[in-house]
Amino acid sequence: MTQLTFDFASRNYPGFDKFLGDANGELLYVLQQQQAPFVYVWGQKGSGKSHLLRAWVGQAVAAGHEAVYLDAASGWRQAAFDAEYLAVDQVDRLDETGQAELFAVFNRNRNQNSGLLLLSADVPPPQLAIREDLRTRMGYCLVYDVKPLNDQEKVDALTSMAHARQLGIDPEVFPYLLTHWRRDIDSLLSMLETLEHYSLTVGRRITLPLVRELLKQQENS
Repeated sequence: MTQLTFDFASRNYPGFDKFLGDANGELLYVLQQQQAPFVYVWGQKGSGKSHLLRAWVGQAVAAGHEAVYLDAASGWRQAAFDAEYLAVDQVDRLDETGQAELFAVFNRNRNQNSGLLLLSADVPPPQLAIREDLRTRMGYCLVYDVKPLNDQEKVDALTSMAHARQLGIDPEVFPYLLTHWRRDIDSLLSMLETLEHYSLTVGRRITLPLVRELLKQQENS
């Protein structure tokens, strides 16, 4: 049974290439091919790593594979151990049980030459605060530093997401958010979710006045 912690297919999210930009071309190719058994991505907070992992899982689900996205901060789930494709976000936040389970996944996949594993954290493997035997397993991974998107790539990613959700949004909204809201892609995508819910609640299109109204409400809350 396919395991997925977010509504990827039914919401018709765009491919993860929309979140990577031109500076991450090799990483994009590796993830699209889905042939590398162990991949580790790291980068600054808000660089879009979580969306990248979810999109990788979504691609696997669309291809008919059993795939799981696991936020390590939420704890380990048995479905993660059993998955053919496993993405573990914030791997440095796994507790002792989770680290032991991930160590077992590494060994199983390597010994059986099956299964794919995609990991993420804010720092490269040598800087992880994890048990040493698990850190040695990170040596099996292809390691990529996720480069942050430039402003135009952020606007393109948001526009693509809005189009996939069939949202009507005035073109000046996203450049405005870059100036008046948090600039990292994770926060911007979260704001898009908030704007979608707010526009549905008030029954209005997402325009610049509506964005200003919402931001003002958040400042006063």
